[in-house]
Amino acid sequence: MELIWHIDRAQFAFEDPDEYEEWKRNKKIFFEFSPSQADDFGEDLFDDSEGQSTHFEITDHNGKVSVDLAENGPVITVWVKVSVTVNDDFDEERLIEWSDEQGGWASSTIDLGEYEAVITQDDGGDWRVGETA
Repeated sequence: MELIWHIDRAQFAFEDPDEYEEWKRNKKIFFEFSPSQADDFGEDLFDDSEGQSTHFEITDHNGKVSVDLAENGPVITVWVKVSVTVNDDFDEERLIEWSDEQGGWASSTIDLGEYEAVITQDDGGDWRVGETA
């Protein structure tokens, strides 16, 4: 099954301005999914939740990225597709409940790869059911 994760306006900050300038020349954004980071470890939704952990670069083939270059770091909005194996009783309502009430929001994040940049503020995100893979 394919899920779609969205984060709206993640503000990154670079400690080193030179690293920010370097990142701007080759903007790469990565997505990390680790269902076991949720309060219930994702066991109620995903088959082998720990084995589904993944980290990959977001490209035009698996997502959509918007970048606004602010002074100390980029502000990034992301939509990303993730292929997962779910339990038989999985549905979108349970996915939303898991994300909102059982810490599923903590299962996903974006990063800038090898660069020392941290998210200092975000406007939240959400999970949706995509197409069946």
